[in-house]
Amino acid sequence: MKATEPRLTRAVVEWTGWGRTARPARDDARVIARFGREAGPALAKAARRLEADYSAGSAEFRTRHPELGGDAVDALAWCAESDRGRG
Repeated sequence: MKATEPRLTRAVVEWTGWGRTARPARDDARVIARFGREAGPALAKAARRLEADYSAGSAEFRTRHPELGGDAVDALAWCAESDRGRG
């Protein structure tokens, strides 16, 4: 089993705006500003890939991504819930 990767978890939270904005505000620039020009782009790309793989309430997602902390999963759930509300 993979260990939790705190930096990836923080990057997903930062990218979504969870805990900072009233609605999801997916923003690569925020991740790059926080993690730098070397690591930031790859972390932002990883956040986008994870969001594409996420399905709300999916136990399979947690199984596929044990490296993510609960905050990242909560942030992705928040985005998914917001997107469903727009439909």
